[in-house]
Amino acid sequence: MPDKVKNSRGLIIFVAIVLVFIAAGLAAYLISGDKGIEERFSQAVGLGGGPEEGEPGGFFGFNIEGNLLTYVIILFLLAIVCIILLKVFKI
Repeated sequence: MPDKVKNSRGLIIFVAIVLVFIAAGLAAYLISGDKGIEERFSQAVGLGGGPEEGEPGGFFGFNIEGNLLTYVIILFLLAIVCIILLKVFKI
């Protein structure tokens, strides 16, 4: 019986950590907005704009900064990896 209590306590701690990281990720996105660091920096120092929006760039043609869908996909993949590790190592 004590092993079951220990396992459920570990799962509760894991879920709490996941929720903290989700909240931190959402807060970071809301604070930074949909602009990348280059756009924010160039506006702050008064430099001209960067490349046009139509130009391809980023990682395999996808811009990672400021893309909410990419943030959600990465968060989802990290959560799946954590769950798999939890099941494999039975923490």
